[in-house]
Amino acid sequence: MEQLRRRQQADKILYDSGLFAWLENIGEPHVIGSYRMGMMAWNDLDIDIVNERMDTDRLYSLTAFVLEQFCPLWYEAKEEVNDEGKTVWFHGFHTRIDGELWNVDLWFFDRETIRKAETYCDRISEQVRQIPGSRERIIRMKQELLERNLYGFYKYSSMDVYRAVLEQGISDVEELLRRYQRGENRI
Repeated sequence: MEQLRRRQQADKILYDSGLFAWLENIGEPHVIGSYRMGMMAWNDLDIDIVNERMDTDRLYSLTAFVLEQFCPLWYEAKEEVNDEGKTVWFHGFHTRIDGELWNVDLWFFDRETIRKAETYCDRISEQVRQIPGSRERIIRMKQELLERNLYGFYKYSSMDVYRAVLEQGISDVEELLRRYQRGENRI
């Protein structure tokens, strides 16, 4: 039931607000991550957009849309050059939907980078379908790590949880923490 409610809130951000349609005007949006895999453990939405034409004018235009439509509590927009020498554009913001805080990340990548992200998500989804109960374990573990403030940057990531459950058969956070100390024995 929680998954359905969270998905409905994400759909408000994507579709009811006009964000997805707005992004279609400047590129080709692809919803990835936990939304794509049906394993949302918290209010987080990741969208990759194919747009080799991104520039500062479009950055400013998208910024105006986000500020007006979402009244973000936090907002960041920037252009970066990644390790491969490719230009990457990022928009991230926090907003409230139905009184709950949401994190939204918009990444502008080349088509190949997005294809790799989608392939990864689809591979994880297929593994989850093949292992009974793994979806529930993954969601529960991600939520528990979040509650313990052990989820996120420099801590345990979604990918860590997927590997622990799907590749190593770890069934709960306590076992994950016993077997792997972050920064020591990588999952």
